[in-house]
Amino acid sequence: MQIIPRPIPATAGMSASFGRERRDTAGWIALGITVLIWAGFFVSLRAGARAQLAPAELALVRFLPAGLVFAPVLWTRRRRFAALPWSAWLSIVAGAGLPYFLIAGWGMRHAPVLDGSTLIPGTIPLFVALLNALRVGRAALSKPAPLAMIAAGVACLLAFNHGQGDLAQGYALFLLGSLMWANYTLALRHAQLAPVEAAALISCVSLLLLAPWLLLHPPLGLLSMSGHDMLLHGAIQGLGVGLASTLCYSYAIARLGAQRAATGGALAPVLAALMAMPLFAEFPGPVSVIGMVLIVAGVIWTQR
Repeated sequence: MQIIPRPIPATAGMSASFGRERRDTAGWIALGITVLIWAGFFVSLRAGARAQLAPAELALVRFLPAGLVFAPVLWTRRRRFAALPWSAWLSIVAGAGLPYFLIAGWGMRHAPVLDGSTLIPGTIPLFVALLNALRVGRAALSKPAPLAMIAAGVACLLAFNHGQGDLAQGYALFLLGSLMWANYTLALRHAQLAPVEAAALISCVSLLLLAPWLLLHPPLGLLSMSGHDMLLHGAIQGLGVGLASTLCYSYAIARLGAQRAATGGALAPVLAALMAMPLFAEFPGPVSVIGMVLIVAGVIWTQR
C-alpha cells in the first residue's frame, strides 16, 4: 500500500514566515530603544565626569532603582540562577554590571563622548566575532572585510587622533569595556535567561558589590547635586539604562541573536555625538569623524 504524503498547506509556511517577521520586528524595536538609551548613557557618563562625580556614585544611581525593583525576581528564581555555571555569572555581571560601568565611567573622564560611544558599542561585533572564533574556530570569521573595516576605524583613532596620555588611557578603557560587553552578549545568549532574569542578575549583584563601597564612602557628590541634575541622571541611568535598556537588549538578543544584536550599537555614536555638541560643546575633529564612519560602516556591513 502506497502512502501518499499529505501536502502541507501553503498557509502554514506563510504563517511561520509571518511569525518570524513579527519576532524580528519586535527585536529590532527593542534594539532601537536600547540604542537611544545607550546614547544617553554615554552623555550621562560624560556629564558625571565633567561634574567630578565619582563613577561609583553614578553607579549607585544606575543600580539602586533596578536592584530594588528586581530583587523579588532574584529570590523567586534563585534555583534558575543557581543552576548557571560560575563562568556565566562572571561574564554576565562583569560584562554589563558594575565592573563594566566603572570602566566606561573612568574612560569617559579621559576622552570625549564621540570616542567613547564609537569605540565601545562600535567594536562589539568585532570582539563577538573574535570570541566566537576562539570557541568554534575560524568559521566565526566569515565576514573578514567588514571586521577589518571596524579594526581600521579603531586604528585610525588610536594612531592619528593624538592617542597619547589621558586620551590613550580612555581608549584602552573603552576597548576593554567593549570586550567585556561582547563576552556578556555571548554568555547571555548561551545562558538563555529571560530578559527580566538577566536584568535581575545584573542589577542585584551589582548593587551588592557596590554596598561595601557605600559603607566606607558616603555619596557626598550625589548629595550636593542639584535636583535637576539628579533627576536627569536618575532618568537616564536608573530608569533608562538600569531598567529599560537591560530588558530591551536581552529581548533583542533572544529575538535577533547575539551577532545581530551587537550591531545595534552602530547608531549610538552618531546620536551621542549629536547630543554632546550642544551640551558639552564637543565638536568632533576630522580624524574622529573618519574613525567613526569606518567603524559604523563596518558594523552595518556585517549585516549585509
